[in-house]
Amino acid sequence: MTLPNYKKNFLKDLVYLAQTKPVHKTIIKGLFRFALEPLLEAQNQKAIVLIRMFDTSESEGVLKRLEFNQAEVYSFCDNLKGENLEREKIWGDTEFLVVLSPRYSAVMVWDYSTEDVKDTSCLYYLLNSRDVNNVIRTISANSLIDLNRYIIEFTPERRANELLNKAVHKFIDYANSFVVDASASKAENNLLEANEELLQKYEYISNKAKLISHEIKNHLSVIDLYSRIIEKRCEKLGENDAKTSICNGIKCIKKSKDMISQMLSELKTIQVPNVLPVSLKDMLTTLGDLVAPCAAEKGKKLVIKNELDAQILADEGKTLNVLMNLVYNALDFAGKDNQPGFVEVEAVSDGTNMLKIFVKDNGTGIPDDLKDKIFEKGFTMKETGNGLGLYISKTTMQEQYGDLKLVDGYKDGAAFEIEVPML
Repeated sequence: MTLPNYKKNFLKDLVYLAQTKPVHKTIIKGLFRFALEPLLEAQNQKAIVLIRMFDTSESEGVLKRLEFNQAEVYSFCDNLKGENLEREKIWGDTEFLVVLSPRYSAVMVWDYSTEDVKDTSCLYYLLNSRDVNNVIRTISANSLIDLNRYIIEFTPERRANELLNKAVHKFIDYANSFVVDASASKAENNLLEANEELLQKYEYISNKAKLISHEIKNHLSVIDLYSRIIEKRCEKLGENDAKTSICNGIKCIKKSKDMISQMLSELKTIQVPNVLPVSLKDMLTTLGDLVAPCAAEKGKKLVIKNELDAQILADEGKTLNVLMNLVYNALDFAGKDNQPGFVEVEAVSDGTNMLKIFVKDNGTGIPDDLKDKIFEKGFTMKETGNGLGLYISKTTMQEQYGDLKLVDGYKDGAAFEIEVPML
């Protein structure tokens, strides 16, 4: 039966609109305790607590401590102590926690039925925000008693603490990554336990990778923090070319940070490419934004040609990394006989289900006796190269059902061809 609009589960809508990725119930239960902790520490603090929670097996200790607190606790399900104040069965599987006191407020709303993966949910989470009042009004509309009076009695902070709430969302994602890593590591260990020698090598490489990953993540956190600070200050600037340039720069920094984070995650575990439909136009636009500063710094011209409004099948982050590697290589070698350096990226369809992306430069080209070696691991033509760029790039494209080749017979420099499936 379809419920009338006034009986709609607005709390579940908050979960759908939440800014977090789906998180595991382990994280949600940890945050449940975290949200109640300030109240539990201030035992004489008068407050109200609204709870709807079906599985309390790991939260019994926290709930017991509430009984020795000054808080008034109201239940909205049958398995919690006290009368169930839920008036009508419109909330389904949605659960929540609301804490309201004169100096502190918190809201958590989650619903495990929103996700296909068992025991995961997006999470609507607020700390010290005026929006807490909206949640209380929504709960009160389906309560046997009027809860709106508490909005006047316990007024949350007059100013929504946006930075605090953003920090909480980052913490949720960060904490959830540990759950994902632990699950993946357990699965991998099951595969490796039959071979002790292989397991020892794997553990050494894995630990080394995690150590490096951790150190890099520390620096990424600093980059992310100052990017947000600059972005916040830009909001106060008038519209002009300088603001546009700064905003574009911040956008590129964030994209690069996300790509690095993805690669760091792959260092921790064995992952297959996440091949999805990708807009070719958007991907090449992003490529231009990311590599244009390097081209300008080297004083070389970069042109990206694309007249196709096509969708390709690719792992966007991995494919962008391959393209960036090819463009950076091309910029290093572009220009010969005192000619200005020139690099061109061009997307071409030949009518098949494979789309081709060419990266060409006007350098001296690759000597014939080296053409068969350039994709070998360890081979490099640069004095400071490690010989892994082209090897990894070719492997990456083949993992995505595509390929990376050197264009044979190109006389104006060097040209590489990427093949990707096209929808």
